[in-house]
Amino acid sequence: MTVGRSAAAVLVALSMAAAVGCGGSKQPSPPPETAATDPGPIAPTSELALPPGVPDKPTGPAAAASRRVINNWLKALRSGHIKAAAHYFALPSKFQNATPVLTVHNEQERIAVNTSLSCGAVATEMGAAGVYTIVKFRLTERRGGNCGTGVGGTARGAIRVERRKIKEWYRLPDKPGGQQQAPPAEGPAV
Repeated sequence: MTVGRSAAAVLVALSMAAAVGCGGSKQPSPPPETAATDPGPIAPTSELALPPGVPDKPTGPAAAASRRVINNWLKALRSGHIKAAAHYFALPSKFQNATPVLTVHNEQERIAVNTSLSCGAVATEMGAAGVYTIVKFRLTERRGGNCGTGVGGTARGAIRVERRKIKEWYRLPDKPGGQQQAPPAEGPAV
């Protein structure tokens, strides 16, 4: 699929991402009876790779204005105020979380993006890399969500804030320089 997606494609992709979870560094081991048949991590396809130019580690301190927007968005998300959290996303904006890059064009899509995040999160580290804020999240419960075994795990993201709105949101590998995360079997995340 290409970057410019229709609302239906966005909602289908986000529904699938919410169903399988979004990953986090705290994942349970498979039961012993399935371990032998588990093929392990799925190699990412080019559609799941980060777009060129999206950094995966900070090079300096995060801007105070970006930190404020991200922390306020996370607070709304954790509290289960999905519409309020959705309004921190610009229209249009880009979003990628174990999905190809999606373009969020309207209110319904930005609500779907935030609904797909089954965990809440607290930012534990923030730094800047060009126009992006690189964020490390500690996953929490989200009112109305189902974080399950993801609680206490971590995730990372590259977020571009422009005019007090999230213009781009990309899920980063758990460690800088790592491969883009394939959708996990369980363990939802931000």
